[in-house]
Amino acid sequence: MAHYYCDESSDDDDLLDDGGYYDFKDKVKQNRVSRVFTEAEKLAQEKSTFYSALCSKNNELVMEYIDRGFDVEMNFGDGWTPLLLCVSTGNARLTEEFVIRGAKIDSIRDGMTTLMMACNCPKETADFSQSLEIIKLLVDFGVNPKSINRKRMTALMYAANSGNLPAVEYLLPLSDKNAEDNQKWTALFWAVNGDNVSVVEYLLKEGLKYDLCDVRNNTPLDVAKCNNNKKIISLFTSEEPHALISNDNFSYDSFEDSFNTSGEKPQFFLDICNFLCGVKAENAIRTFANNKISLSTFFSFSNSELKNLGVNLPYQRYRIMAGIHKFHEKPFSPTSLHIIKLEEMYSNTDLAVQLLTIVKHVIVMEACLLYMKKNQVEEEILEKEILSMEKQLTIFKRRVVLCKKVAKNIFSKSRQWDKALKPVDLITSNSGKFNLPWRKLILSVSLLSAFFIYKLRS
Repeated sequence: MAHYYCDESSDDDDLLDDGGYYDFKDKVKQNRVSRVFTEAEKLAQEKSTFYSALCSKNNELVMEYIDRGFDVEMNFGDGWTPLLLCVSTGNARLTEEFVIRGAKIDSIRDGMTTLMMACNCPKETADFSQSLEIIKLLVDFGVNPKSINRKRMTALMYAANSGNLPAVEYLLPLSDKNAEDNQKWTALFWAVNGDNVSVVEYLLKEGLKYDLCDVRNNTPLDVAKCNNNKKIISLFTSEEPHALISNDNFSYDSFEDSFNTSGEKPQFFLDICNFLCGVKAENAIRTFANNKISLSTFFSFSNSELKNLGVNLPYQRYRIMAGIHKFHEKPFSPTSLHIIKLEEMYSNTDLAVQLLTIVKHVIVMEACLLYMKKNQVEEEILEKEILSMEKQLTIFKRRVVLCKKVAKNIFSKSRQWDKALKPVDLITSNSGKFNLPWRKLILSVSLLSAFFIYKLRS
């Protein structure tokens, strides 16, 4: 067991007494009082107190420091000044006082102006009426509402995102209402992003464009759907989501309907629907269904043809044309075809898939040729490419003729299989040939021979 050792000659024996602890506290207090702070330490402490008073909106204490000669342009570090702190916390009284005392209203921190900071002040920090008072003061003193930061955002966008409707109403006539930032978002985008129903409703009434697409090909309605804000979605009355194609107004072609004897190209409309959903233009599916657009016609569309068809919204035409262009940019690859090795057995389903895939590729390549003819830019280069593609299409057309012959043979075989007791589900090298049941014959002959030998012996 360890024992505390105390040297009898120690000067701190009084600490072991009951009153030693209090004597020790007195000594510490005396040392603190006797300590001499440097001027730099005093200034740093007062600066910290001044900063805390600004953040907590202790206006009386702040004014005491200002009256004592504190600089209204004091730098607290990281670009913060007294004026920037006031506008970002919604302190209208001190903002006016600092401006009167010569604070720079064009101060910028991290690319944001004083006006942007005032618009970005949330309601939880200060009431919107206080922020509006600051915004009007800054504009009156010459701050430009159309200024942009490094992200090309304006004060109007910050106000829309924070939900400050009074500020939006005040700044909209003074700003470029359709200005776009780096991601091509307008103030309407930012209002939707902030889930601010009243601001979105106001901006729509003021005529802000709702059919614009950002760099990700999204509209304000897409952002609202992503946020699952049903109130904002309901405001976009002109873009009410249409029901997808139902069985009542359109039916998909079956395999027999696709390869009819009339010689018409298969529709492959399901592929068109998948494409439109992929480019977020599913609202236009009904238009293509009512006009009975085939896959060949779809992939050879031009912008004017889409407009004449009834795709009236510009952003929808842009999405579809951009998707078609990207689709045609990818070259044809033979590995995309359905390949079955010769030595393997394959079913009639495998053969049907192979036929469908080949026919679809031929249709798409023909549509690509028509698309280039309609939208050609560099004529000399495209003429060479068109000639080579025409040769390839000729080869593919010959293959399609062979495929048609195979399809007819399969169709006749399928009728024979339907009449058979046991339906055939595999096509082999012996299909169509008459094969004797050798095993059954040998077994039968063996049994009869054994029977006759037994009778003869008996």
